[in-house]
Amino acid sequence: MIRKFTLLGSLVAAVALVAGACTPGGPAAQTFKVRPTSVKIVDGEDNDSGDEPYVIQVGFRSKVGVAKSSSAQISSQCRTGTLPTTEAPDGTTVTIPAGAADVNLAGVQNLDIGDIAMNNAPFEIIGALTFVAERDAIFNTCALTDAFDSLLVPILTDALDLLIAAQPVPPTQEQLIALLTDNIGSVLSGVLSFVGTILEGLGNPDDIVGVTAQVLLPFSGALAGLVDAGLAIGGIFQPGLETGILPVDSTGLKIRIGNLQPSVTKFTLENPGIATYEYTSTVAAG
Repeated sequence: MIRKFTLLGSLVAAVALVAGACTPGGPAAQTFKVRPTSVKIVDGEDNDSGDEPYVIQVGFRSKVGVAKSSSAQISSQCRTGTLPTTEAPDGTTVTIPAGAADVNLAGVQNLDIGDIAMNNAPFEIIGALTFVAERDAIFNTCALTDAFDSLLVPILTDALDLLIAAQPVPPTQEQLIALLTDNIGSVLSGVLSFVGTILEGLGNPDDIVGVTAQVLLPFSGALAGLVDAGLAIGGIFQPGLETGILPVDSTGLKIRIGNLQPSVTKFTLENPGIATYEYTSTVAAG
């Protein structure tokens, strides 16, 4: 199913044929942030007392063909001291404070077709992994956040260096999905084992209700229009694809591809037997 919608590969081919709007030295740098906005508890884990949902994010970026340009960093409500202070029952929308777990993206150049065709600036793959968790730990620790920081961040950085920074052309959509799903699957197992070891005998570790991945393409003008058009056409054959959320049926990971522009996206996250949440993410400029 995914093979029908190789958006990135098609875009690269189109860019190679078209030279248009471009700015010497590349466009002016901008700053964006991927901000967790809210979590609605559809079916909570603690149906009697209510849930305490919170968010951990790992931002990542890598420049195509620029060796060792990859980076990843973690941001968590646990580390910023903004965990929920009260339990929320089913049907409640829990608002996440601004700055609580934002992925900050500075120095981004949104490229048009001519910028890539004329090689004015490197093409950068940017994104964010979001883990929506339910607070169970009875002690004031950030064990889950610490585990992701020590396990996921270095593995993801190395994988991006191999797949993107060391390659002369952008990866296909299938390669990006494989990178995300393969790494998250193995890392989740390691994280849960690690957290369980730390908290053994001390209480329940926090539960992960769902994971989202947003791959944000720093495009503008006609190039951004190509992405939007590709998603719109794909939505004709696969309803829902027009939102950018890919139909990855074999995993609970929700993956979205879109332009790095202001947007609001809702994800339904379900961990069978645990909980169902509706997570809202905002991409904002500045």
